[in-house]
Amino acid sequence: MRNFLKYDDTQVVKYDSIILAVIYTVGHIFIAMTCNRIITGASLNMAAADAFVEPIINGFWFYFLLVYIKTNIEKKINNNSITFLSNAKLGLYLAILYTIGHIFIAMVCNRLLTGAPLNLAAIDALVEPIVNGFWFYLLFVVFNKYKMRSKAYSGKSNKSPAPGAYQSSKLAPVNNKKNID
Repeated sequence: MRNFLKYDDTQVVKYDSIILAVIYTVGHIFIAMTCNRIITGASLNMAAADAFVEPIINGFWFYFLLVYIKTNIEKKINNNSITFLSNAKLGLYLAILYTIGHIFIAMVCNRLLTGAPLNLAAIDALVEPIVNGFWFYLLFVVFNKYKMRSKAYSGKSNKSPAPGAYQSSKLAPVNNKKNID
């Protein structure tokens, strides 16, 4: 199946990445629940509800930023209504807005769902992403070591395969390196 999905040295669906994303997501939810319980003293079911609801709301915030705010800011920059911003740094501006909104959403969700005091909800909204950052890094390092070890045991290397090793992809028949010069 993997060879069937191969196109230009890249798999269309990378099973390793999907597995890694699932493991990260499950860990992220447990970290969010644990941080919430430790920092705010919320019950397990309320901490779990917050760990599921808050990311969903942040997904809508992300979408709103990309669709509505980005479009309006671009129009105002292009019409010279806003002179202190530039299109070249629009991604940075949106990242800052997203982060501020994310923290606000996390605080409000935590406060409303768990009944935690606002100061503890704010601490949780700042601490939990930092812990998840370490979780991401740890998972990334461990997963890369696993991949390197499994390549070493299987005899595979990081070198480019021989030209005859490529198989034609039925998904992308054009320019699939079947006949390499």
